[in-house]
Amino acid sequence: MAPETVPSSSSTAVAAVRPVPDLRRIVLFMAIALVVGTSLSLPVALGAVPESAIGLIVPLAQLSPLLAALVVRRRDQPWWRSLALGVPSWKLLGIAALAAVAAFVMVPLARVLIGIGAGVPPAESIPVLSLALAIPMIAVMQGIFAIGEEAGWRGWLQTELSGFSFWPSSLLIGLLWALWHVPIVLALGIAPREMVTYLGTIVAVAPLLSALREISGTAWAAVIGHALFNSARVALEQNVLGEMGPGTAWLLDLSSWALWLAVAWMVLRSAGGPRARTAA
Repeated sequence: MAPETVPSSSSTAVAAVRPVPDLRRIVLFMAIALVVGTSLSLPVALGAVPESAIGLIVPLAQLSPLLAALVVRRRDQPWWRSLALGVPSWKLLGIAALAAVAAFVMVPLARVLIGIGAGVPPAESIPVLSLALAIPMIAVMQGIFAIGEEAGWRGWLQTELSGFSFWPSSLLIGLLWALWHVPIVLALGIAPREMVTYLGTIVAVAPLLSALREISGTAWAAVIGHALFNSARVALEQNVLGEMGPGTAWLLDLSSWALWLAVAWMVLRSAGGPRARTAA
């Protein structure tokens, strides 16, 4: 008979202190974020304000997860700690930032190679210098806007769900994050195929942003990743490949989703797997 395996005291202690997610707080968080986002999107959907106002509405909507997190957070610690906006290790944050840069450049480039292999022609003119100059500036701007989102999703909510294992919690966050985007997507009147692409990409990239938060212990790593997601990825995907048919577009979408998930796994694996969440 094999000897009984006795759990170590350290693993028992970690299991004992794992927080139990508070469903009421999570539902209230989601409700506040959705109501605020929908209220801001509705005037565009009804034609009460022009679509050009979307440049103001989206940054305001991005504050709704932050607002929701501030309302529902527990009051036993400072607000910035509840939202994982502290930095427990600048070294780990630096490593996560480098991982983010590599991921959000390599996955779009891999998508380009898959597209060329599938017969998609490169764009007639690729503005390499313009992209090199524009991406850092856009990334900074997008990073400022992303603070409101990441403080809620990868900050408060990821901490609240830390009693679950990494993949279920990160994918759940991704689904809720995509659901929160639905009102603004509907308000913009995006075509069904583009809507599926947009929301599917949000779900697929969510574990990578959660992995950056996981290995660094701070939501700032997810802010950096989010900024690159909205700048480097968008610039590469929109400016390097030429026109493609629906079948090829679906192929690239599906391959990109698989790549985002694979890169999230690689980031966690290289960091030694999910670590215990430590509030900063």
